[in-house]
Amino acid sequence: MPEIDRGAWTLAYDVAGAPEAPAALLLHDIPDDRRVWRALATDMVDEFRTIAPDLRGFGESARPVDGGAPPAMRDYTADLAALLDAEGVGACAVIGAGFGAEVALELALDSPGRVDLLVLSGAIPVDEHPSYDEDLRGHQARLGERGRLAGRFGMGRVGVNAAEGHTGEYLRASVREHYRGIDAEAFADAHQARAGREALLPRLASLAVPALVVAGEYDPLLPAARLLADTLPNGRLVTLEGCGQGAPFVAPRAFEGALGAFLGDVRGAGASQV
Repeated sequence: MPEIDRGAWTLAYDVAGAPEAPAALLLHDIPDDRRVWRALATDMVDEFRTIAPDLRGFGESARPVDGGAPPAMRDYTADLAALLDAEGVGACAVIGAGFGAEVALELALDSPGRVDLLVLSGAIPVDEHPSYDEDLRGHQARLGERGRLAGRFGMGRVGVNAAEGHTGEYLRASVREHYRGIDAEAFADAHQARAGREALLPRLASLAVPALVVAGEYDPLLPAARLLADTLPNGRLVTLEGCGQGAPFVAPRAFEGALGAFLGDVRGAGASQV
């Protein structure tokens, strides 16, 4: 497992593929870690050099414990810029899910020369919009509540909250156990960074890179996906039939099919180096 020194902590990541191949940066959601991308990275390795980090405080990446201010979104993107520098990567494709997709957007906005194209699932570009429905607003409220619970009571309470929407005791117990293994301060920090971010929506018109937005037809975040694809100058929305939230992982073959078609179109248009 390679890692890079970030001063008070280290960032862990996986890298696979030929050094001369086009690079693809894979960014996980929270409370997940880089392992969620291993199947996709394996399938991409013949064409790409995949780089999948654990965001600060998640997986095997440490969290700064120097008592400084909680991280902002640009601290997460600075970590990624340092990672790309360490791997000798100038610009790359960036694929993100959930919080990772929103960090991907911030990276493209902060360092546009580092991003060749974007593939996004689960990003919410603005907290409120007339196109949002009650399902999406309910999802937003649950995310905010989990961030607050982590900061006040720890991940045990967050796991109980997250398990409430699932049926079957085995699944609920699995959800609770998954959340217990997460660093509560890192989880709360990420939610706080997201809540304090600069508004994304007005800034998206400056992102001219090709962008694929993927959502399931039953995903509560579908209105946000439509808004994101419509706002990005070169955005494309693909809706996966029969799929709910978490398209890259609940419908991996359909997601890879959409990704492959998108990459083929981008290459055909000569719009990217990937």
